Amino acid sequence: MRDSSDATLQPIKVDYLQDTLFGVNALASECTGQLVRTAPGLQLRLAPPWPAQLLKAHRVTFEWDGQAYRGVVQQAESLTNGDLLLDIEPQP
Repeated sequence: MRDSSDATLQPIKVDYLQDTLFGVNALASECTGQLVRTAPGLQLRLAPPWPAQLLKAHRVTFEWDGQAYRGVVQQAESLTNGDLLLDIEPQP
């Protein structure tokens, strides 16, 4: 269920971790996105272009309107319009 959304697309730097056979890669990307607060988590919707590695990210960190967010990616989905939707479980 959606609680609130910031409908404005804005530039965002996403730091993320990706597991590989050789260990964890720490990566970062500049994207354009929209934040949707859901109960109990949140969603980050990124407009293209976004890096393909984000589909396999397991943790993300980003700042939105001066507030830091970090969490575990529960699901990553490439939408038909080209956007990437990340369902995130917030972590302290």
